[in-house]
Amino acid sequence: MASFMKQAMSYLGLGPDDSYAPPAERALPGEMPAPDAFADQTSQSGVTVVERPPSATPHSGAPVPTSAVRRVATSTAQPFVLMPRMFDDAQQIGDRFKRDQPIILNLQGLDRDTARRLLDFASGLCYARDGEMRKVANAVYMLVPANVVVSDSEHQTVPTGGVDR
Repeated sequence: MASFMKQAMSYLGLGPDDSYAPPAERALPGEMPAPDAFADQTSQSGVTVVERPPSATPHSGAPVPTSAVRRVATSTAQPFVLMPRMFDDAQQIGDRFKRDQPIILNLQGLDRDTARRLLDFASGLCYARDGEMRKVANAVYMLVPANVVVSDSEHQTVPTGGVDR
């Protein structure tokens, strides 16, 4: 009975695998693998691993980067004041925000449904572009792109009672 089970397991591929070899140790990020790490890895299909000459190694004497984050230069820009009258003005909000211009969005005087749709659009735009949305006054919001800094003096030029234009 035991031989039957061994034969069944072998047929199904559940038995011991004599051709299995543990994977070679992997190099840590920023390290080059040992020269003999791939020496015995000639596959059965005839593919062999070719070593790079030492002059072609990417990290020969160069500093190893420690992170994948790159710094983006921040810019300051004059906020654009927009008082939309209909939802079609959302395109202008998106175009200005894509050009990294801060926007002061004045939703005062709009009907509730249109204001809510524009606010939802603006918050989605800020989320998708890693920006920031700040409430400046009642129904007045400031949309700030990710790589733009709005100075405190610019932020305080907006009256607390709203923007009247």
